[in-house]
Amino acid sequence: MPEEPKRLFKTAVAAHLLNISAGHLKMQMQEKGGPLLNGKHYVLGQTTRSAIQWDVDECRATFNRLGMIHRRGAEALRQHQEA
Repeated sequence: MPEEPKRLFKTAVAAHLLNISAGHLKMQMQEKGGPLLNGKHYVLGQTTRSAIQWDVDECRATFNRLGMIHRRGAEALRQHQEA
């Protein structure tokens, strides 16, 4: 069975679906030091005025993974401080 094409959304819609601001979403782009990768989490348009297209599912999965890492680190630090 062929793979279903990914659904891509413009920045405003993607930010709304992720429940974050469009500005924060753009700050998560790899060229701005964030974890979201060009070609995986988003696709740039032909020109600088073209809309960025976002893969919301990939972004959500990455944010979830990073959130879990942060929580595990915070828990390990808390346990270390209590010891």
